[in-house]
Amino acid sequence: MAYRDKYDMEPLHVRAYLRTPVIADRWLPLDGALLYQAHRDLLGPQTVTIPGEYTTVNGVSTLPLVIEHPGRRNWYYRCSWARWSHDVEGSDHWNKRFDSQFAHLVDFENRRGKVIIEQGQYKAYHMPVFYRAALWVEWWCVGDKAKIKYLLSTVTHLGKKSVQGWGRVIRWEIEPCADDWSVWRDGQLMRGVPTEDVCDLHIPFNLAHYGIRPSYWKQSNQMPLAVPS
Repeated sequence: MAYRDKYDMEPLHVRAYLRTPVIADRWLPLDGALLYQAHRDLLGPQTVTIPGEYTTVNGVSTLPLVIEHPGRRNWYYRCSWARWSHDVEGSDHWNKRFDSQFAHLVDFENRRGKVIIEQGQYKAYHMPVFYRAALWVEWWCVGDKAKIKYLLSTVTHLGKKSVQGWGRVIRWEIEPCADDWSVWRDGQLMRGVPTEDVCDLHIPFNLAHYGIRPSYWKQSNQMPLAVPS
């Protein structure tokens, strides 16, 4: 199935059931995961990354989601940020250290040598990670159910450090819903929006500097936003 065909948009509820905690911030935008999967579908598996660079030349121009304010610089997808089954946060560490019992396997080219763990290739690491544990995480969006289901069908993990087992997804549920809660629900924000979208509503809101759309790490997509409380 090619997700780039004509879209059939409707309000949707998306839920991921989790086997392990997720290393991510509490907002964990779903459209970011969808963009990554859309590029995989178009170009194949990612083989290299360059920090701070968007390396795709002929990449994905849009997702199977409704766009709010198309043509405006601060447009965004009608896709909520994450809602978690419960609020449990914790911290752990990932470690990398040369195992000295295998030092004899290092080729020092017939010279007396030492494995340096303070810097370089064998540098030792003891790095903190901060995770969120939950039974499930969910989102609401307005999009094409079949195409979103197709893109999420190969998403086995969410968040960072998935190679270490974090963020493992047991299964996905994507179902139509009667109400559109992609941006607002009962007068409360469900995702970050430009401040100009809420100033005239005369409602209190929290302010944060965050991405308006994926890729969320990209500076040109980041700006002051009214965000969920």
